[in-house]
Amino acid sequence: MKFLEVRSVFKSYGSIRALRGVSISVDKGEYLCILGPTGAGKTTLLKIIAGLIKPDRGRVLIEGFDVTDLPPELRSVSYMPQGYALFLHMSVWDNVSYGLRVRGLPLDRAEEALKMVGLYHRRFSRVYELSGGQQQRVALARAIAAEAKLLLLDEPLSALDALLNLELRHELRRLAKSLGLTVLHVTHNTEEALSIADRVVILRKGVVQQVGRPSEIYLKPANIFTASFLSEVNVLEGLARVSGEKSVVDVRGLGKLVLEKPSTKASHVVVIYRPEDVLVSSNTPSYKVNVFKGEVRSIEFLGLFSRLRIQVNGLEIIADLWSGEDRGLKEDSRVYVYFDPRLALVYPYPREGLHVELYEGGG
Repeated sequence: MKFLEVRSVFKSYGSIRALRGVSISVDKGEYLCILGPTGAGKTTLLKIIAGLIKPDRGRVLIEGFDVTDLPPELRSVSYMPQGYALFLHMSVWDNVSYGLRVRGLPLDRAEEALKMVGLYHRRFSRVYELSGGQQQRVALARAIAAEAKLLLLDEPLSALDALLNLELRHELRRLAKSLGLTVLHVTHNTEEALSIADRVVILRKGVVQQVGRPSEIYLKPANIFTASFLSEVNVLEGLARVSGEKSVVDVRGLGKLVLEKPSTKASHVVVIYRPEDVLVSSNTPSYKVNVFKGEVRSIEFLGLFSRLRIQVNGLEIIADLWSGEDRGLKEDSRVYVYFDPRLALVYPYPREGLHVELYEGGG
């Protein structure tokens, strides 16, 4: 039996269809991230699970019991909203321990939660004395301290600086696992979701696009939207034809690409290459196919790697090189670009058009 089941949930706000038949299941103790752009329906889904909003259709089950019509206080769910919903006139300690005191429970969990978010030393401060990031950490501590079976986190780390986000995300997962909590964590931050989730749900326009382990989602995206949302990618449009055991795609603006025979039978296709899968060399590669001459337009240093933008036959190609591999390259350098036939992601050209698929992810 699944710990949480969401079955064919629909929700509309007037003419806006926020959720369209969403179904997900979550195991006990699982850390599930719901990832999608603004307007995808992520917050609406959390609020329906929490009991703050009723679905138009569909059911929500927790531990096998239908809780669709139960009020929030009877669901054993702790919900952390984006707006924090803190008591500004109360101290940090009173905010975090409030739920425990109301139910007559020990306050040890409140102390542990405050230490976990690094604010135990500010426990006697008023909430209005804290920064926005600190207030978000108080809200997170309150959600953790509530001793609910199910923890619903709506963008819990969005107001934090990069270093604190990195530290807190892993501490949050560690604490959830040690306490045996089941967590649904909503975010639009791809790196955040992939680094801490047991599984990831990709949501777009109120429809689930893909559910799977982080590595599966990244390496085998189900569609063009998922592939392009997870990271910046090279998107190439062309016409495909089968040539023996290979497929040849005439890419508009680039030329012929030889690929492993794709699973799609469509003739009008979209080929996607991740930047890390594009090989760049100053010397002529030994490969016989998929080698193109280009010119480096820009080099962006990103720490562990550098991102190159290369002009190839009128197209901009993005390629990532590990720091150190880009030595000797500069703007206007002449290079060779190689596309490995085995690493291409190939999809049928979308019926709604490529621009809609790539850039209109929200509702």
